[in-house]
Amino acid sequence: MYQNLYEANEKAIQEISEISNDRIAEFKITVISVPSDTSNADMSNINKRIIIFNPNFKTSFSVPFRIAHEMSHILYGKSSETYTFSPLSKKDEEIEANLNGIRILADIFFADYYSRVQRWEYRYRFIELFDLQPITHLVEKCL
Repeated sequence: MYQNLYEANEKAIQEISEISNDRIAEFKITVISVPSDTSNADMSNINKRIIIFNPNFKTSFSVPFRIAHEMSHILYGKSSETYTFSPLSKKDEEIEANLNGIRILADIFFADYYSRVQRWEYRYRFIELFDLQPITHLVEKCL
């Protein structure tokens, strides 16, 4: 039974990642994978429209959320800064990146056929799939 759930999770992550990659290309954002030390977080630069992804970065957050978070800096950021992945930061721009990253994933995960009620009912599945437990309150705010 658990194996089937694991396989379903892996399939969902793969499908969502593929759609996310299409959107990244549509918005002309470049993602570069740069394996580094486990303490070096992902980064994004608004001016260059680039995400530097460290596959070795040690965090409890899922890869699709990490990418969506950085993508949201590029799409919705208000400055020309370079951002470092810090989803638990209290800075306004990090909270906004979390909210917009969640919205990006929710729009893909729930697609058009889920009502607001259904989104709310399935929020824990969404939170679990993307390892968003530390920011559950933000997920609930978005849904």
